[in-house]
Amino acid sequence: MTDSLTEILKHKKGIDSYLVTYLTNKKSKLVQINSFGGDVIDRLIPFVTSGKTTRGSLAVYIYSLFQKNISPDIYKAASALELYHSGFLIHDDVMDRDTLRRGGPSMWEQYRVSSGDVHTGISQAINIGDLCFFMAQELLTDVRLNDVVSRELQPVIIAQMQDMMSGKSTAMSKEDVMSLYRYKTARYTFSLSMSVGAILAGATKNNLDVLDRLGESMGLLFQIRDDELSVAGDSTITGKPTGSDQRNEKQTLATLLDSDELNDLKVSLLEHCDHEIGLLPISETRKGELTALVRFCLTRSK
Repeated sequence: MTDSLTEILKHKKGIDSYLVTYLTNKKSKLVQINSFGGDVIDRLIPFVTSGKTTRGSLAVYIYSLFQKNISPDIYKAASALELYHSGFLIHDDVMDRDTLRRGGPSMWEQYRVSSGDVHTGISQAINIGDLCFFMAQELLTDVRLNDVVSRELQPVIIAQMQDMMSGKSTAMSKEDVMSLYRYKTARYTFSLSMSVGAILAGATKNNLDVLDRLGESMGLLFQIRDDELSVAGDSTITGKPTGSDQRNEKQTLATLLDSDELNDLKVSLLEHCDHEIGLLPISETRKGELTALVRFCLTRSK
């Protein structure tokens, strides 16, 4: 990992610390209801802290581009993003029937094993995912963010519905898949995270627009790499099962485009990212850090 990339992802430790403190305090309240309150939090703490924390880290990093002093409010917002993401992942594993997540059993698989019943495992995972969403909402107290986050997360659900049908009889075009990638992953992972950091830092509308466009292209590169890892990745590194897309017969850009077409798309997206980075009023060092992150999106091993 380059020094530039380390600068961006270094915020994981602070976000994880905030999440552990928040969830531990939440446990003391939920256990008063019944034993499930403690059990849920005991499972969630390792789940939310074992990921890359890309979304939260990116929000804090973008904040730091416009403000020298890091406010506790950005860690609170970043933690909310990670809880939203955890809820999506927990539900996604149910829909994809994946038993492996982040190097361990997926949430529904954990409860399937402990209960000995598939339906119970699925039902409890749905409950935990829902809990993640409400806890995230509790953390997202800054009124400037409520509309932005709600507006960006709604398309994720609609795109997920499309994703569920992508392996069925209805054929998908390149444009269909690009739309799926844009709204299921790209905007919510990168554009939204960048917007959260920039809004809290008081960035101008022009800079918000640049980050919005940059995030979308970065997210498309990120999802293209996800497709590649799904086919040829090492599950001991990715923490996810290899071949999940093929098993669910999902149509991806890797299946729709030949190697030359896919490479041309990658080059086009990389060039667009470089152009948008060049428009930001930040130092060359910071531009280099963002450029390194763009390349990481397309070369990562997990």
